Amino acid sequence: MAGIENNTSFPDLAIVDPRLQLKQIEYDNITYVCPTWDQMGIFNFDLAKQIIQSGKSFDRIVALARGGWTWARDLADGLKIQKLSSLGIKSYSGVNQSGKPQIVQPLADSIVGENILLFDEVIDSGSTIKVAKKYLSIMGARNIQTAALCCKPRTEIRPNYYAFSTGAWVVFPHEIREFMEISVTKWLADKITISEAKNRLATIGIPQDQVDFYFKLIT
Repeated sequence: MAGIENNTSFPDLAIVDPRLQLKQIEYDNITYVCPTWDQMGIFNFDLAKQIIQSGKSFDRIVALARGGWTWARDLADGLKIQKLSSLGIKSYSGVNQSGKPQIVQPLADSIVGENILLFDEVIDSGSTIKVAKKYLSIMGARNIQTAALCCKPRTEIRPNYYAFSTGAWVVFPHEIREFMEISVTKWLADKITISEAKNRLATIGIPQDQVDFYFKLIT
């Protein structure tokens, strides 16, 4: 069965770079987008420009683990911020499934009196970023602003800075195997054939060589 294809929206960008068009594919009432490494680099650069042009400065980036790790290092370079810390909060239990956010990796560094840029790759309902902001405040941060690559339209907390918005489930290039393991396990349990499962992954946008290699490790 073929997926339903659409294009994602960028409501806050006056001019959309054609390189950033994200194909949307729907299966089983879940819509997916799968940005490439190159697209994510452009999004992260746009995010850095927004922050620099705001005139705000920060002492440290606190990246939410694990999703924020990959892009936080690149963002720290663009913003010329030397201090980069990690805070682990778990909320997702599967694709399009979330629970109550729980801190699983406390902050290891002192942030007392610092201006903090709290960063995650995606802000969905806003519950995770809300917990993180409260925690950082308790830990002594002087000021906290938030940034994300993707901001979901349904979020209760809009970040100070973000690169794009989509209601789809974003399959980031740093989590291909994890996404495949969760999705393929569910699809096969739902009686989707191996051939159809592979076709879905490729249609969503996962490179064929990765589909072929990781699929052997999953099934």
